[in-house]
Amino acid sequence: MARRTLRRPAATTVVLAVLAIAASVAAILVVGSPAKSSAQVRTVTVGRGVVQSTVSGSGNLAPANQVDLDFATSGELTHVDVHEGEHVGSGQLLAAIDDSSQQVDLAQAQADLQSAQDTLDQVESASSPASTSTAAASGSGSGSASDSQMSEAAAQADVDSAELNVTKAEKALAATKLRAPMAGTIAEVNGSVGATTGTSSSSSSSSSSSSSSEPSVAGGLGGANSDASSSGSGSGSSFIVLAQISRYKMDVALSESDIGSVKVGQPATVTVNAASGEQFAARVTHISVLSSSSGGSSSAVSYPVTLTLDQTGKALKAGMSATADIVTDQVTGIAVPSQALSGSTVTVVGKDGRQSTQRVQTGVVGDSTTQIVSGLNAGDEVVVRSAAATAGAAAAGAGANQLNSALRNRAGANGFGGGFGGGRDGLGGGGGGAFAAPGGGGRTP
Repeated sequence: MARRTLRRPAATTVVLAVLAIAASVAAILVVGSPAKSSAQVRTVTVGRGVVQSTVSGSGNLAPANQVDLDFATSGELTHVDVHEGEHVGSGQLLAAIDDSSQQVDLAQAQADLQSAQDTLDQVESASSPASTSTAAASGSGSGSASDSQMSEAAAQADVDSAELNVTKAEKALAATKLRAPMAGTIAEVNGSVGATTGTSSSSSSSSSSSSSSEPSVAGGLGGANSDASSSGSGSGSSFIVLAQISRYKMDVALSESDIGSVKVGQPATVTVNAASGEQFAARVTHISVLSSSSGGSSSAVSYPVTLTLDQTGKALKAGMSATADIVTDQVTGIAVPSQALSGSTVTVVGKDGRQSTQRVQTGVVGDSTTQIVSGLNAGDEVVVRSAAATAGAAAAGAGANQLNSALRNRAGANGFGGGFGGGRDGLGGGGGGAFAAPGGGGRTP
């Protein structure tokens, strides 16, 4: 019999075969091998624990309290009693300026007060009942009594005015000496003996600040609780910078989505990178009412939050960068890894190894765990699928569906539905498909 020519596979057949192989490879690459996928799925035992929800921000350490000190009046420095790095106590004398003019003013005010007091004494003596009777008997004018009363009131007013001048002169003299309003460490000294320091423009605001916070401390003061990051920059605008470096604070900027859950008094953990990642307990002490932005109408809005460290360490220095994790919510109870949840359900593994879906009620959602209010008990076994495995399975499923759809569309377009061509010699031919060409035949003995 005549030998039948073997039919080569059509080009469409080859293309589809390559696509099928590529689909298998893609599935393995996306989903991973069975061993790898099983490693991404595990079971955990449900137990009680602490669920925490936190928000984070970064910033730089600064002294918890820092003030800029200056004299309330200008003058020539006569002595400076402190140096940078020295620890001082509250009320301690730091420096002084020439007080010659203030001494003269005080002496003059005291002399004026004495003169006014003498005048008042004379008027009061003249207006005494005995003096008034003598004047009436001698026939002096009828207006003598009223004139005497008017003179006494004027004399008393002069005394009051003189006493006020003495008080002002005493304050001016006290302002020539600069004292520490609190205990702390001298961070900067911007001046030396013989230099002129202090300005009249800053003395009014400084004096009002000192009189309201430390009325017993003489000398001009910068604003208490001023921004440490700016005042500690070494600008030299203030004569002395005093800081409490035994305690630190830091300012962090939180987004508008996080600021709503932050409240004064909430605990926090501050991690200082330069201190070998050491962590320190802290708390929220201030939340800014006004927002800040980096500029531009489309810039992100943030809110400054101040944290004060409750702990300190020898390695801490002002200016060090740190990260703060603020605990916004915290509960103790039944908790599971958040990856075990699929919406409001979990997969529970029974004692017989069978898996079932269980609906649960959740509470506080923490950073890695979620509180279970009802639906699970301590000791239950639940399935935890990593986010990577879940995403990979979803992507693989979607990719496989797309590829199968493409194969079906391609086969339908070409009318292809059968197997490949003929077999080897002595074997039967391949089956013909919907394609027009029949399957190849084998060799007949």
